[in-house]
Amino acid sequence: MGAGYSGLMMAIVFSEKMQDKNAELVIYERNHDLGGTWLENRYPGCKCDIPAHNYAYSFDANPEWPNYYATSQQIHEYMHDVSKKHNCDRFIKYSHSIKGAHWNQDRGTWSIEVQKADGSIILDEADVFINAGGVLNNWKWPNIEGIETYKGKLLHSARWDEDYDFTDKEIGVIGIGSSGIQIVPKLAKVVGSMDLFVRTQTWISPAPGINEPTANDPEMDSEYNFTEASLELFKDPEVLRDYRAAIMDRRIENFKRAMADSDVQLKAQALFRKSMNERLGNTEKGRKAAQMLLPDFPVGCRRQTPGPGFLEALVQDNVEMQWDDVQKITEKGILLKPGVEKEYDAIVCATGFDTTFKPAFPVIGRNGVDLARKWTEEQPKAYFGVVVPDMPNYFCFIGPNSPISNGSLILGIQATAVYVYKWLEKLQTESIKSFEVQHDANEEYNQHIQKYLERTVWTRNCRSWYKRGTVDGPVVAIYGGTSFHFMEAIKNPRWEDFNLERLEEAKSNRFAYLGNGYSRREAKSQSVSATQTLDFDEYWNLFVLPEIHD
Repeated sequence: MGAGYSGLMMAIVFSEKMQDKNAELVIYERNHDLGGTWLENRYPGCKCDIPAHNYAYSFDANPEWPNYYATSQQIHEYMHDVSKKHNCDRFIKYSHSIKGAHWNQDRGTWSIEVQKADGSIILDEADVFINAGGVLNNWKWPNIEGIETYKGKLLHSARWDEDYDFTDKEIGVIGIGSSGIQIVPKLAKVVGSMDLFVRTQTWISPAPGINEPTANDPEMDSEYNFTEASLELFKDPEVLRDYRAAIMDRRIENFKRAMADSDVQLKAQALFRKSMNERLGNTEKGRKAAQMLLPDFPVGCRRQTPGPGFLEALVQDNVEMQWDDVQKITEKGILLKPGVEKEYDAIVCATGFDTTFKPAFPVIGRNGVDLARKWTEEQPKAYFGVVVPDMPNYFCFIGPNSPISNGSLILGIQATAVYVYKWLEKLQTESIKSFEVQHDANEEYNQHIQKYLERTVWTRNCRSWYKRGTVDGPVVAIYGGTSFHFMEAIKNPRWEDFNLERLEEAKSNRFAYLGNGYSRREAKSQSVSATQTLDFDEYWNLFVLPEIHD
């Protein structure tokens, strides 16, 4: 399910490594096009705050990124280029929305209910169900009384109307997450007036992204656009690889800030505080904004938020910030808590997504376990964010406690896809009907993760989607370590943590899959010369995965 970065990665794996594996891949994508987040989010100023050269697949570098940070449109175009290169579009059925998935124990398959664009329902059956829908994909209106009565233009950051003209309009903006912080400075340039409604403090990064450029980066202008000379350098794959590696290494330094009481965290707070005060200025309006915004929690407790132009917009004459002041929405605008009604031409809801991790449709596993109900009544728990007890032959990308703020999300997605491939290979070759992670393994794994997270900024006193919108709830979104630690941890699957059920023909003898005694290559009368190596390292790497994080 899903043709965003995760689903596309599975398509690449299938296209490059599974074409002769006697397997079929179908990707159901609810939208008319691939891209996921980068198709759906088209609000003004929408950019990825990760350096563009690290927000690409590591094996498909893009030497033509024009800016240090990429816009949603540029990332979407890049994904199309990658899909075309690997011939992935053949696997995707667009405008097909999954409405339900039920495990059939007798058959050892998932029954998948899919709604087509015309509203009709089709049923599919799959040996394996991979949920690549992501976590920030189920956008929602804010839970504010009266929102359905508003008669002006109502917009959500994830369902933007690019044709609406904001020029000289009076607007209200609700929300101060990453999308709100990108939207405000863009609209402030054209609207007549803007009221920004916030209820949470937040740190605003001094830089325009998570990792700012340094003096050692290739040449770029004041807007972080690469110069022609830099773009020419990037045409050399080795030069570009070295640059991508250098950016990646710098990101580990940022992760060290996640330790709540570390020196680097305290230095970050001092730097951010100084930067925010300077940018807001010493006017009465600027001091008031600083008083509202500057947090008493560590940098990163809420997702670190770069905001080029955001603080500067707050002190413009046509922008006013309102603190926790929404009583209800009316036909004409917003009723403030003092009882004053403000009328608006448009209300922008930058209020995010359902971040509970529970699926938006029934996923019914073994013995009728409903995953949405389970993750409503209990804390969402997954094994390495990928597999879940009672859900046989089921994988999810970016599930609970995944490496989403730990370094490189893209590398985490790539590692997850390879992990899924290893399970598919085991299912295909060893006569296995189903597998599912054991309850005790999942519990012990999550105990370790939560113990690790206790020392981090994410558990501190802030309201965050990492904690499902709570202030003091458990951190259900973030992995306990770096992205590179995650990659190393899942490189060799721990088969012993799983219950395996064999196919009928293998129940009397688990080694029935060994077959006729010949390897596939020998059976096809092909050469086995790969075993004749030039040195020990070459031989070793045939059978043992190379060490990359030692």
